[in-house]
Amino acid sequence: MPESINPQLRDHVQPAFLKALQFRRAIKAFDPERLIEPADFNFICQAARLAPSSNALEPWNLIILRQPALRAQFVERTGANPDQAGLASHLVAITAKTARGIDPAGAHLGHIGATVQGMTPEAIEAWRTRFTGFLANRIHVYGDDAAMFGFTARQAYLALENMLVAAALIKVDSCALEGLDHHEATSVLAGAGLIDPELDAFAVAAVFGYRSVDPKRPQARRPLEEIVTWA
Repeated sequence: MPESINPQLRDHVQPAFLKALQFRRAIKAFDPERLIEPADFNFICQAARLAPSSNALEPWNLIILRQPALRAQFVERTGANPDQAGLASHLVAITAKTARGIDPAGAHLGHIGATVQGMTPEAIEAWRTRFTGFLANRIHVYGDDAAMFGFTARQAYLALENMLVAAALIKVDSCALEGLDHHEATSVLAGAGLIDPELDAFAVAAVFGYRSVDPKRPQARRPLEEIVTWA
């Protein structure tokens, strides 16, 4: 069993965590001269790695677009904001497994079972059966390619959220980029040989760096009493 947090540490961690969330904003313009230290960005990526995922299948990958020409092509073809995606220290494309990539009989589940989870071949086969039942009878997406990808893309958002929060904890700015052309994004990544579009497709992107100007408006949220219902 995990140890209980001591009161002194709790009283430090809770306000520090909330302060980080209050610091996090959807930054629209980044300072191109300020780059994130490698150790800090590794911390952000580790947060994605440790994100939860349905059935522990980790159906995402992070692609950090560092090459200027590739990054420029991605920005232009997806309709990304050049002041964000073009100037931020790091641009990350998060991919998710397609229906074929996440198929229970496919290689990804076998890899996770054998390499990550250390399962026996017999246990992996049993997992394949359970996962098929989960997809078909629990969440009713099996056989529907779009719904299957929707399932894996939602898992990618869990990794994204961990990255945004981790960045905020170390005072690194960020912004999730959702309003991009997904078809073009997948095409750019596939054209660069970074993904097999039969197995993986673009889900969402995010940028990380340091703001060039502060947001014009303060952070605003509904009160806790409005969003929480005890039933």
